[in-house]
Parts: sequence; structure tokens; C-alpha cells
Amino acid sequence: MRKLVRPQDVLLLGLAGALDTFEELRDPFRLVSKSYESMYGWVPKQYRKNNFGNLVWRSLKAGYIEKIEKKGSVYIRITSQGQERIQRDFPLLDFHRKRWDGKWRIVMFDISELEKEKRNYLRRKLRELGFGMLQESVFITPHDIIKDFSEYLDSIDLGKYVYMLEASNILVGDFKELARKVWNLDQLNDKYREILSHLTALNGRTMQLNSQEQRKIEIRKTREKYLQVLLSDPFLPKELLPSDWVGYQAKKLIKNL
Repeated sequence: MRKLVRPQDVLLLGLAGALDTFEELRDPFRLVSKSYESMYGWVPKQYRKNNFGNLVWRSLKAGYIEKIEKKGSVYIRITSQGQERIQRDFPLLDFHRKRWDGKWRIVMFDISELEKEKRNYLRRKLRELGFGMLQESVFITPHDIIKDFSEYLDSIDLGKYVYMLEASNILVGDFKELARKVWNLDQLNDKYREILSHLTALNGRTMQLNSQEQRKIEIRKTREKYLQVLLSDPFLPKELLPSDWVGYQAKKLIKNL
């Protein structure tokens, strides 16, 4: 299930470096910084700049961001509290920077039809955490998430239904083929290809656009599309990705916008 992304999420994701924009951002209240313009470019076009300013104020008040001064210039940056919120709401983003330890985590559960709401909730949560469905009640992931997930299940009284295993090997012929089927990587790769094609066309078109405003609109649309694809990515280790994976290339081009 695709996670609903709020404007505040976009701000914090950008400041956390998850969107490959800026880890620090010039004070948007001055409305003169190119960094501000780039950060605002991640926010959906219907989100007006005065609303964006209010969003920054609310984030400052909540303690998710802070203002700092460097060499006479004022910047904002994400705080540890803001980082914790991103890690809580988008836990998969942590994994794309980590090396795979070669182990698989397997979650199995047995929940009767009488408690299907619990069963459906568990399946949704597993997918949200990047697990792939091997069978209807068997999910797998290469990410080292079992301990945290076990504690979470206990906190919501679902631990008694779930069995978890950690294995150094799964008896399959080809790990990449397993990953391709379980996580439907062909479809995800096609979405990244669409982004890549759009970026390539955009780079060729920007010089022909009549105004800076038109260019910013095109960039904003592209970033919105990329963000939706990015947050549906299970961030599998490179050992499990197909040889023609274009996600990294799309990321590089987005970063250079």
C-alpha cells in the first residue's frame, strides 16, 4: 500500500537527504535563496508558498527542524526529533544505505478468518515495511528488521500469532529471480524507466522553455512522480536487483536537477 505523503513529510525527507536535495536549507522566510526554490520544488504545486512558510514555522515549533547561523547566513536543518519521525514513518529509507548481511528474515502467521481484520492489518504493515509475500501467510525480507518488528507486534498484541525466522540461505535457484517475482521488480523498474525518460526529455527541453517559471513547474512535476515511485521501492540490496536496474540512474539525474 502506498503511503500518504504529507507536505511536512516532504520537508523533513528533503532535509534528511532522502530526496537527494539539501541537508541544510537557507532560511525560506527571506524568500531569496536558490536552495529554498529547490526545496519548494519538491512540494506539490497546489501548496502555495505562504502555506509552505507556515509549514516551516509549525515544524520549528514541533522541534522537527531548527535554525542555525553560519558565516552570517541563516539556515534550517532537521533535528534528531525530526530524524526520528522520518525513521518511524519511512523506515525503509534507512536500509538503502546499508550493506546486506546475506540473511533472509521470514515472517509466518496463522490468523483465523474470524480475526481477518487483524490478518489484513498485519499484511498491510508487512508490505509497508518492505516485506514481499512468498505465500499468503509467509513474507520475507533481506532487511535486518526482525527485532524491531517483534517489539512492535508485542506492543499491539499480535506477537502471539506470528513466527519469525532468520536464515542465511533460502533453497532457491536464483535469488534475483526470487526477488523479481516476490517484489514485482519488473513493474517497479518500468516506473523508474518512465522517470528516466521524463528526465532525459526534460533536460533536452529546458533550454526551449519560455520562462524560469515553466522550468520550475516541469521540475516539480518530475520530482512528484519520482517521490511516489521512491516511496514504493522496497530498497532491496544490489545483490538482489536485476542487471538492468535503472533506479540508481534516475536518482542521479534527480539529484542533478
